[in-house]
Order: sequence, then structure tokens, then C-alpha cells
Amino acid sequence: MGEKKGYTGKLKYEFDTSKCCEIEWKEGRWGRVTSGEFRCFGGGRRILNVADPKNSFYELYNGPIYFYGTNSKVPKDNLCSGYNYQDGIDPREQYRVTGRRGRI
Repeated sequence: MGEKKGYTGKLKYEFDTSKCCEIEWKEGRWGRVTSGEFRCFGGGRRILNVADPKNSFYELYNGPIYFYGTNSKVPKDNLCSGYNYQDGIDPREQYRVTGRRGRI
């Protein structure tokens, strides 16, 4: 049998994954993302705090940044402003379907 490949370990989340996680993908423009994308983004990150539904607010998140799909922290000197992938390769790319002309 071959060795298992892919995501075999449990990922660490140092924030509440049930809350709304957003990233600043363009200055002043925020978008909701999955918790997996949130933890590897190297730009602005915020979480919606709804402890009191009548007074909800956003909190900026300054926690650690991990490589996508791993528990390895990104070194400060290797940090990029978008998503951080190990070896600079998006592991999701292999699952994308291309059209007749070879484009997505």
C-alpha cells in the first residue's frame, strides 16, 4: 500500500471558527472566507463578534499565519500579502476543471 497523501492531520485554529471570518482582499474591501483560508491570509483579517446580537462589532485578528492546509507557521521574512502556500504552489489547483481552451 502507498503512503497516505494530502491532509491527514487536524489543523489548529486559534480563533472561533463558527464566527464570520473576513479578509481585506483590496484596501477597504472585505470578503467572507472559510476558516482554512482565513488562517493562511497574510493581509488584514477580522472576525465578527456577536456576543451581544444587538451590539455586534468586528475585531481585527492578529494571530499567527499558517501555510495553507498545514500547521506550519509562515516565517515573517517569507510572508506574502495574499494566501500563503508551501513552496508557493496552491494545492487546490490540481482539482480545477479546465474548459475546451484550457482556461477555467
